[in-house]
Amino acid sequence: MKKEMRRKDKQVQDRSWIEDVLKRGKYLYLGLATPDGDPYVVPLGYAYEDGTIYLHGAANGLKTDIIESNARASFNVTLDIELVRDEKGSEFTNKYRSVTGFGDVSAITALDEKNAALAILMRNFGGPHSDITEEGSKSVWVAKISISEITGKCSGYPKP
Repeated sequence: MKKEMRRKDKQVQDRSWIEDVLKRGKYLYLGLATPDGDPYVVPLGYAYEDGTIYLHGAANGLKTDIIESNARASFNVTLDIELVRDEKGSEFTNKYRSVTGFGDVSAITALDEKNAALAILMRNFGGPHSDITEEGSKSVWVAKISISEITGKCSGYPKP
């Protein structure tokens, strides 16, 4: 399902720019749809490496319940957000760099894959990493987004 951006003047399709935004980000908003069709958006810590977005969060909850019934998702990462006012203060706009995409979310359950994904996540957050045990892995949910469509948007900053 190809989506057209209304503001083509702000659209960025340069893959290296998109990847830079994804590599610099720490949090993304994950958009899901419940079985009843209700929208659900949740902020999550993430990491991006080699074309894949890795997520982590609580092992149980609405997010994981929704994904089990519908793995399709959208996501957004936004950096360098700044509110800009005109001189009179009566008009506002925003500066930002953002990436929005669509894909399928799949849980990573094998312990070795989960540890590899957690190592990627910890590198993104600058934290230490030690492998988790099979018992410890039950308390954390780790997943990846297989990206099917992605685009960038830039407002108020130079475009690539």
